[in-house]
Amino acid sequence: MPDSGRIFVILDPTMMNQPSLIMGETIAKDYLSSGSTDVTLHLYVCIAENTVRRPPDMDEQTAHAEEQARIEKWVERMAERGRSLGITVVTEVEIKPNWREAITDAVARQPCTVAVKNMTNQSRLTRLVRETSDWKLLRDTVCPLLLVKSYARRDIRKVLVAIKHRTDADIYETANDRLLKTGRGIAESLGAELYVMTAYEAEDYPDRQKFADRCGLPRNRVRASIGAPEAVIASVAQELQPELVVVARVGKPGSQKKVGRTAEKVIDGLYCNILVLPMTDRDRPSSAERP
Repeated sequence: MPDSGRIFVILDPTMMNQPSLIMGETIAKDYLSSGSTDVTLHLYVCIAENTVRRPPDMDEQTAHAEEQARIEKWVERMAERGRSLGITVVTEVEIKPNWREAITDAVARQPCTVAVKNMTNQSRLTRLVRETSDWKLLRDTVCPLLLVKSYARRDIRKVLVAIKHRTDADIYETANDRLLKTGRGIAESLGAELYVMTAYEAEDYPDRQKFADRCGLPRNRVRASIGAPEAVIASVAQELQPELVVVARVGKPGSQKKVGRTAEKVIDGLYCNILVLPMTDRDRPSSAERP
């Protein structure tokens, strides 16, 4: 775990419960318990302009100011528990025409260790016909994104890492290394069991022992199944019932914001928390670094 961090928590003002806040506090407490004193919990809310109610006798500027003040008081109440635990908590409230874009911009302004957001599974049709904040963040955010399911268990006892078999590009090997390092760090920090899985095509059957050795795990902690990655990840997650799945978002060459197809497809197929690690052009090894 890094010596310092900023945990960017996206709150949903339409919900009574805030799973992202609970998870953000958990991560921040883990920093403190590891001896770090340089951790900040950043609580963020964006209100869509068109949802601000304005009485007939009130001008728009006053209505916005009153709504901003009301939400700021609410966010400050949300911050009280974290502060009582000794966590440094800062708050930010905005009113914007496009709240989905505003969230992404707010994350980009911060040197975030991780952005944490609550999410609910959506149908494929919903994702196709309407831009959702989950996909907006997944596509555009260049820091790790933790998607917290409201119905997922909070106590993380199993961590499942999904890596790519037979990488055909250096960035995938880099992604595999980062995934394994991150998963191992989380599991060791929380005292959880680490599992690693991969999907393969019929003609690329992996050597299970070599795969286990690559992951630094015993064979009973690795899984390899034939099929599309998103389907295999869902199947293995159903078998193991992990509280956290870690995947990579690998952008296409020439684009820092293009989401990887597997990450895009997998988020609605799982009923546990998902940590997405972004991999972009800056993560691609230079020609001098390639063997």
